[in-house]
Amino acid sequence: MGQTQTPRAIGVGDALPAFERTTSFGHWNRYAAVNDEFIDVHMDSGAAQAAGQPDVFGMGNLRIAYVHNVLHDWLNGEGDLAEFSCQFRQLNFLNDRLRTQCVVTKNEERNGIRLVSLDVDVLNQKDECTMPGDATLLLFANGKASSLSEPPATELPSDRTPGVHLDAETLAWLGRPLERDVALPVGANDIRRWAMATYYPEEPPAEFLEERTAAGRPWGELVAPRDFNPFAWTNCTPPDTYPWMRGMGTEPGRRGLNGGQRNRYFAPIRVGDVITSVVTLVDAYEKEGRKGPMMFLVDEARWTNQRDELVRLGQRTTIYY
Repeated sequence: MGQTQTPRAIGVGDALPAFERTTSFGHWNRYAAVNDEFIDVHMDSGAAQAAGQPDVFGMGNLRIAYVHNVLHDWLNGEGDLAEFSCQFRQLNFLNDRLRTQCVVTKNEERNGIRLVSLDVDVLNQKDECTMPGDATLLLFANGKASSLSEPPATELPSDRTPGVHLDAETLAWLGRPLERDVALPVGANDIRRWAMATYYPEEPPAEFLEERTAAGRPWGELVAPRDFNPFAWTNCTPPDTYPWMRGMGTEPGRRGLNGGQRNRYFAPIRVGDVITSVVTLVDAYEKEGRKGPMMFLVDEARWTNQRDELVRLGQRTTIYY
């Protein structure tokens, strides 16, 4: 990409073009294949009903991918996604018609960096809000790729106490990092398959498929979509086996839901990168919900590459009820 300033004006209230999909097993299975997410509640009606849901439902992370895709396409190489957060408010059931909704809320310069903030969501065919969240885009100066500086360490709460489902054993894990996991080297086809699965049934942008096209973009080489998971299909610790987790059970306190996530992105993931993850429980609390006491567990994964560059800080919220 040439050395140019962002050519278009961006105003508060601007709405991005929608990314729309009617999701079926074709979408879910492709995503499960690249993310190693063949979980029974996404595939088997009996398992979903045992977990308290009316039928099978799709992966929350696939909706995250749809929002990432529309942000990437709208930027068109003129910037990058720096921060993203969301909550899951509704499930994505079979054949739901989903569409993204992304609206600019702020356009500012901070410490010499131009940032664009947006409210984001994914609506279903009933116009129900299923995944409200926000995103921050960093616009490149003169076509030169860059990222935000590393933030300070996450502060841990000091006032958490046991509740109905939350116990002292779980609270004892706060601030104690797990052993590090190291992913296999990222291959070019890993990146291509991820993009093909999340853009299905359309073809993804050429910069995720063709090295020649990627070389002309700001990073100068093939880089992964920001939501790419290098730990799929490895011998690394599965997230559902972290010591504070309760699995996917049917008893109160063991019925699990994906509550949402917050990701902050730094150095991109390149072909050949070896990513290390260190996961820490950073918060645990209870509150009353429609289904009774609900326990919220927030873990943070810190990803670095073989050059000791920070790649991603990801906080995931798991709900048990």
